[in-house]
Amino acid sequence: MTFHTDIALSEPTLIAPINAAKELFWRQGYDETSIEDVVCATGMNRYALYNTFGGKLELFLAVLESYFVERKNLFMTALSDPQSGPMEAIREVSEYCITEMTDRGAGCLMCDVAAEVGRYDKAVSERVLSYLEEIRSADEMALTQAEGRGELNPAISPKEGAALLIANMLGVGAMARNGAGREELLALFNTCLRLLSLESSTLNLHTRRRNQKATTVIQASN
Repeated sequence: MTFHTDIALSEPTLIAPINAAKELFWRQGYDETSIEDVVCATGMNRYALYNTFGGKLELFLAVLESYFVERKNLFMTALSDPQSGPMEAIREVSEYCITEMTDRGAGCLMCDVAAEVGRYDKAVSERVLSYLEEIRSADEMALTQAEGRGELNPAISPKEGAALLIANMLGVGAMARNGAGREELLALFNTCLRLLSLESSTLNLHTRRRNQKATTVIQASN
């Protein structure tokens, strides 16, 4: 991040402009958003915008950092809730993110909009990669807790499960960007979560045993 971005994130009066810019970039994309668009959305004039952030790119980085902090706080709050377990925390945060994407008719701000900018800007690319690693690490931590509580499918390690959740998130984001609805995306995510759960493992075990028994009966009858 730049010096200007550090100041922006620590200044309460800039929360509203950063949030306004976030909505703008999220809906329109970075390249399709002009400085005039930003001025109109944030209510800041050009001088104030450049003086505070340093420019459009620096404002975008401030938006990404704000977005990341929001997601991290959301996940940690859900994970620390004594009334729900780690699997439920993953579900709660993922459902929230899916609703955000479908409400806007867009994909993930970080993985879609920012990833496109990252193709030609190193600072943005590094932030996207850092974000994905932090999310993967948080998912692995939650799944490690789930494993300790006996809730994780024993055929899948926390590390493997975290990679699966990241892949699912990227797929969901791409589908949301191309018009998939909330219910469709929730169904996709819930399938992923069932694969990770102990219940899925138990169900698969029962199914295998049933199939083996049926095969034995057929062989005996022949």
